[in-house]
Amino acid sequence: MGFPLSLVMANLFMEDFESKALTLAQFKLKLWKRFLDDTFLIFPHRQEKLDQFFQHLNNQSSSIKFTMEQEQMEIGTCQTKTQ
Repeated sequence: MGFPLSLVMANLFMEDFESKALTLAQFKLKLWKRFLDDTFLIFPHRQEKLDQFFQHLNNQSSSIKFTMEQEQMEIGTCQTKTQ
């Protein structure tokens, strides 16, 4: 059973897309990790700069559009919820 060529091509496209988009970005990230169609990033700037970065990503290509889910975390604290 062969590996679908479309997966390889999509991955190559996204690697090129990310390289260009992150190089041209006004604000730099602490971390950017992608697995298939999920991206995890650590953005060490304020919310309005995150909104600008998000808009920058979505302006790079008409065929690729990102969506965003945010979590606010504080480093050095751990919270556990029990039910």
